Amino acid sequence: MLLLRTVKTLSISLGLYRAARWFSWRLRPALHRAYEDDIRFYRSLLPTGALCFDVGANIGDKSETLLKAGAKVVAFEPQSEALPELIARCGREKNWMHVATALGSRSAITTLYVNRGQSSLAGPGRKVISNYHVPIVTLDAAIQAFGKPYYCKIDVEGWELEVLKGLTQAIPLISIEFHLNDRDIAKTLLCLDRLLEFGPSQVNITPAECSSFYWQEWMRLEQFLKWFPADLKYTLPGDSYGDIFIKQVASVR
Repeated sequence: MLLLRTVKTLSISLGLYRAARWFSWRLRPALHRAYEDDIRFYRSLLPTGALCFDVGANIGDKSETLLKAGAKVVAFEPQSEALPELIARCGREKNWMHVATALGSRSAITTLYVNRGQSSLAGPGRKVISNYHVPIVTLDAAIQAFGKPYYCKIDVEGWELEVLKGLTQAIPLISIEFHLNDRDIAKTLLCLDRLLEFGPSQVNITPAECSSFYWQEWMRLEQFLKWFPADLKYTLPGDSYGDIFIKQVASVR
């Protein structure tokens, strides 16, 4: 891992990041297939040219995929450690914009805790590397500045409810990450309760790192709230996490 990080850092500093990724895909074709599968998934889900918010963009995996799928992307990422790779991936794209802020329930300045492998506003983890102050804006303020997105992806390591508290209007499609442990299940249910306030919705899920929906048919949000997590700990393919997609009924295509 240390060697890979060193090679990545060097390729970014030399302006060779894209060439290095192409070479890595030749060595590990499964990674490239997964990338192409993601692009096909979002092309099937989003209208061409759809505005998307990537909340918690990190190093740009989702931003890059959405751009290749034909979307316009506003990426919200305050973590300075992630910015070199995020910019190397997406900085040349005309339909991409980076905003160096976090999202939350109100405008503020708060502490971002940088942990090994992830960062969070929700509090320090077990392996904090550093922490520093970052600005927060609300989703409503982001919509006022950039327009209402067709799709908003939220992956903020336990801070999802705070992001949704800063939203007072329906967005056609939202996704949030879920983890199948007691603490995170409770947080996920609170997020879904919040989204229920915006009117009738339908739900589907994608298992961890999977580019297809778990069910062929979408489930009503009210029904999903009564069901989740049910037997997912035992039946969900791969690791015990994934993404929940919440689609406004009025936005069904």
